[in-house]
Amino acid sequence: MAYPTDPIYKLQKEPIYGKVCAVNKQIGDSEPYRVLSIPFEEANTDYQEYLAWVAEGNTAEAAD
Repeated sequence: MAYPTDPIYKLQKEPIYGKVCAVNKQIGDSEPYRVLSIPFEEANTDYQEYLAWVAEGNTAEAAD
């Protein structure tokens, strides 16, 4: 998973319906990468951090 930005976010689709359901955050800049899956939950602090990042004009990589 090679994401283009730092912090590194990529949207995630759920496998059955193909709807974007979460955002993945790559942690670390060298292999092996760790990936944190962040659900779209307003109370989640990682999700709040992602929303702030987007508000700054950033865009997550599209889901596969």
